[in-house]
Amino acid sequence: AGDHDLTKNIVHLVLAKLPDAPEGAKGISLFVVPKLLADTETPNHVTCGSIEHKMGIKASATCVMNFDKSTGWLVGEPNKGLKAMFTMMNAARLNI
Repeated sequence: AGDHDLTKNIVHLVLAKLPDAPEGAKGISLFVVPKLLADTETPNHVTCGSIEHKMGIKASATCVMNFDKSTGWLVGEPNKGLKAMFTMMNAARLNI
């Protein structure tokens, strides 16, 4: 559910690399990227590039998201994003 019309703003957790990041998975950082910038409600260049078509998946909102020139904020420490994302995913699984 990367994009939808059910709410005005959507906040994404995005894994990306900083320019001086080490090679491989050790260089991945976690960022929070809103669809609309909160203070001004201006668009943040977050768009849905395409909806994925997979055999056997029905009513799934899997899509390709584009974050070109969007503004994001670092969550946690640089280059520790993969660990933070797994912590969030496991907590969500346990809470469900």
